[in-house]
Amino acid sequence: MSEEKEMEVEALSAIYMDHFNNISSNHVQITLLPNPGGDEPNFIGIILDIIFSVDYPNSVPKIDLIPNLGLEKVDILELQGKVLQEAENNIGMSMIFILAGLIKEWLDENNIDPDLEEEVEESSSEEAEDDDKPFDGIPVTEEAFLIWRKKFIEETKPFKKEKQLNKLTGRQLFEQDTSLNASDSKFMEEGEEASNITVASIKPKLEEVAAQVDWSLFADEEIKDVDYEEDE
Repeated sequence: MSEEKEMEVEALSAIYMDHFNNISSNHVQITLLPNPGGDEPNFIGIILDIIFSVDYPNSVPKIDLIPNLGLEKVDILELQGKVLQEAENNIGMSMIFILAGLIKEWLDENNIDPDLEEEVEESSSEEAEDDDKPFDGIPVTEEAFLIWRKKFIEETKPFKKEKQLNKLTGRQLFEQDTSLNASDSKFMEEGEEASNITVASIKPKLEEVAAQVDWSLFADEEIKDVDYEEDE
């Protein structure tokens, strides 16, 4: 084992701990889970199986993805192709941790409760069945529309006539509402009372108010007497 490969294996062992299995000097396995700490449920898992080539990392090692939990080989064929492509892109450098990270990301995205997934599939299936059901209502044809239109007009005619008959003109409303006459009379009476107010009638009140004013406050100003003229 080359020094570079040996250092990589030691680093992987320290990172993955119990999930790392050093089978031989050239063969290692890493068990990958969405939640390796177990704080949340793991519904799927994959074992990354690596057999190092003689001149690794200058060539791609033998890579295999082994379904470990909730998966079949067919489920991860596409993922394995992506892992092999990523290995090709990283020739010349330590790549196992990079490949493990790619797999871990896929596991995180696909860690779905199978029971919940079945419920979603059943719901989708029921919606598809509802969409496929034939239309069982009455088809709208030109003939059916004309029949409905004629019936609708006949049913609404009496209502329109009655509404028009019950409608009163402005003059009729005025003649029937006696409160309008009363309000006009009251307005005229108030107008007459207002017209009877004269200067003479309010002069005593003004003099009473003037007697209560402290005229010393206006010592610096000239206060002219106001003459009240009697209304003729």
